Amino acid sequence: MARRKARAARRAVHTNSDGAVDISISDSPATSPPRAMASEPPPPGGQAQAQQEAQRQHHHITTIANSKKRKSPDPLPLETTIINGITYKIQPEGRAKILLPPVERGNTAEVFYNYIQKFNRDLTMTVTRGFGEILEAERKTPRRQNRGGVKHKKQQKVIDATNLEGEAGEQISAIEQEDVDMAEPTPQKNEEAIPPPDNSKGKPRFAVLDALSATGLRALRYAKELPFVTHVTANDMSPTAIEYIYRNVQFNNLTDIITPNHDNATGHMYRTAFPSCIPSPTPENPFKTKPVSPQKYHVIDLDPYGSATQFIDSAVQALEDGGLLSVTCTDAAIFASVSYPEKTFATYGGLPAKGDYSHETGLRMVLMSIATTAAKYGLYIEPLLSLSIDYYCRVFVRVRKSAENVKRLSSKGMVVVTCDAGCGAWKVQELGTLRVRQQDKRKNSNKQKEGNAANDTPSYKYGVSQAVESGRCDHCGFKMHVAGPMWSDEIHNAGFINHLLSNVLGQETVKEYETLGRISGMLKLALGELMPPSPRVDTPASAVSPTPPAGAQSAVAGLTPANGQAVVAAVSTESDGKPEHRPSLKRKLKQREEAAEKEENNEDEVTKIPGSLTSTNSKNRNPTADPLALFIIPTQLARVLHCVAPSVSAFRGALIGLGYHVTKSHCRAGSLKTNAPWDQIWKVMRAWEKMYPAKEGSVTPGMAGYKILHPGEEGEEDFGDVKFDEALGRDKEKGKGDVLYQQNPGAYWGPMAKASKKGLTAEELSKLGNAEKDKRKREEKLRRQLEREKEDDEQKAKRKKSGLEFAEEVAGEVNEEIMARPEKRASRESDGTQYGLAAMSASEMERLEEEAMKA
Repeated sequence: MARRKARAARRAVHTNSDGAVDISISDSPATSPPRAMASEPPPPGGQAQAQQEAQRQHHHITTIANSKKRKSPDPLPLETTIINGITYKIQPEGRAKILLPPVERGNTAEVFYNYIQKFNRDLTMTVTRGFGEILEAERKTPRRQNRGGVKHKKQQKVIDATNLEGEAGEQISAIEQEDVDMAEPTPQKNEEAIPPPDNSKGKPRFAVLDALSATGLRALRYAKELPFVTHVTANDMSPTAIEYIYRNVQFNNLTDIITPNHDNATGHMYRTAFPSCIPSPTPENPFKTKPVSPQKYHVIDLDPYGSATQFIDSAVQALEDGGLLSVTCTDAAIFASVSYPEKTFATYGGLPAKGDYSHETGLRMVLMSIATTAAKYGLYIEPLLSLSIDYYCRVFVRVRKSAENVKRLSSKGMVVVTCDAGCGAWKVQELGTLRVRQQDKRKNSNKQKEGNAANDTPSYKYGVSQAVESGRCDHCGFKMHVAGPMWSDEIHNAGFINHLLSNVLGQETVKEYETLGRISGMLKLALGELMPPSPRVDTPASAVSPTPPAGAQSAVAGLTPANGQAVVAAVSTESDGKPEHRPSLKRKLKQREEAAEKEENNEDEVTKIPGSLTSTNSKNRNPTADPLALFIIPTQLARVLHCVAPSVSAFRGALIGLGYHVTKSHCRAGSLKTNAPWDQIWKVMRAWEKMYPAKEGSVTPGMAGYKILHPGEEGEEDFGDVKFDEALGRDKEKGKGDVLYQQNPGAYWGPMAKASKKGLTAEELSKLGNAEKDKRKREEKLRRQLEREKEDDEQKAKRKKSGLEFAEEVAGEVNEEIMARPEKRASRESDGTQYGLAAMSASEMERLEEEAMKA
């Protein structure tokens, strides 16, 4: 790789006078003569296009050569156009083009092109394309098999008015049967065929809202690159932004699809969900109005500066049932840092976590904020893809209406108790519980015994989770702190990501994206974060043994399969052979105690299964919980023990060899997600420390790593089952061209400065802010250096003095200090008390003095 980059850096692209492109390679740019290669014919379009192609190739080669220098690449010169006598620069992205603010007008930064968010926009177009294809497929499915994406109205049957007693009764009964049956209704007698929807006038409605549009680039790409989009609303509250949007829409010839809208985003979404009524007066009621059916959006895109929580309430109500909500939050300093916990709680309703996994906890808090807001209106969310990218997070959730799923929200929330000041371990505190009712378990058990399939949907019992045992870490003894509440269920959808990787990324439009490699890499990492389906999911419950073998591969009782229904983990067969008479109250109490005791025993056995928990002392988690929540970093674990850090492949191979599931996390390079409990993680690290011991004296009894290295077990610990197999833990899923972890291309990579009216571009404002930051750092460094030099000079001056002079100076300082002290005079009443004598009054003291004078 290094040689390839060196060769690329030595390449030079030249264009001759005929417009042909000559690529020459030289060993030394300064001394060695170039070796000419075969020149290619000029591309179609003449000499100008050939020169532009040469500049593009040179720009690509320069970018590769400077990739290790982490410098922002110089942009290519843009084409220009003249509109109404004003010269504009044309900035292409995807299949859309926008007109940048002209230089002649001062180049104000009220609206600008944010090149840093290019990956965000490419990813958004990819995800929306996959969602639109799924929605189109759902619209073609039979009625009532799918609940999302469209309004399902009852099919109206035409009834013959002349024969109301005969065929009409059969048709009415068919309608009633159709309401109950979830499958496609069978055609009834004399039922008229319903004509298919007339698509001659256009495609089925698919509306998109770009709520904070700025230049309108996202709206242009929605309309240009997604063939199923019928209408796009580009909204912004800035009058200048609306001017740019209108100009860009006209330049791209999309006035029939895109509608610029000058309005407050929150107000526009509320008015979309609840439109005003139109007047419909009658002679009896001149003030009568008629409600207007809302035209909601199928996709709403929120990408503001900072947090998007202020737009969530109106957005979930302005979405169609089954619509897609795309949310960006750029305030990572709030949701992924403990610097402002009061601000985090006020914005997202939770407390941040301190640790390497803080960005994932912030991502889960954003999802929990969206879920709790939607639940107020009987809506629940299905996370399709949730990513922590650079300095922000981007989530794609599908919003549906279902009262039953809203009840499960408490079981999808958790509080994390973290040992952030010690070893870094954590415990998961579930908020609510979700269990299958006991009578449903018995019903399904009896049906399976008889050979019948248990098709009945089980009912669930909701409760409150048991609290964690103590506020001290079980591994190092340090205090633990609370973070959350946050989303505990899976943050991605495996089927949706597979659809993107298999069907969407191979399309011609998506192949043109410059960030395709990073999109593919992050999607593969996100797919790996999901727990693979357990092999016990398709096994009959009667064949499941209560105590699985010791080496079972992540067989967690109660894991949720792909269809969303919980798997029955245990089958109760105690009721067989019992008398049919009603038991007495005493017998009922005894049965209840026996059932509770048995349930506790089963839970204790489940906790011994590999991959069941992230904490050894916690109860069994909900079937909706993500067993791979949060991640660990082997280098940070080695810091706790003050030993050499194991490689990611070696550490991963050791856990896989123990029977646990281990995968990479998309949030950070070198991070791993696993379902192994913390005692097994520290066991692996103790085995590694035994092979590469820490320096003697580096771990003292007061440190977190001391108790982990000395767990207090009698005898020597056996590490025979721990094998650091790098070949087993090596990543073999990375494809050619995939970028798993992006390096920041600049020193101050982050959000550009917010639009202002200072007459500077956003890039210039960012550079100005960085220059001021560097200036403050230099001034602070110089001030500290001067203070240190002054202290050194004073110490040297003291050491130059002789010992006598120094002693006299010290004695003089001591005498001055003694003289400066206030004189403490004891009262005459208290004289002698310091010697243990009784106190005397003033008259007694005077009498004794007179007697002494006479004597």
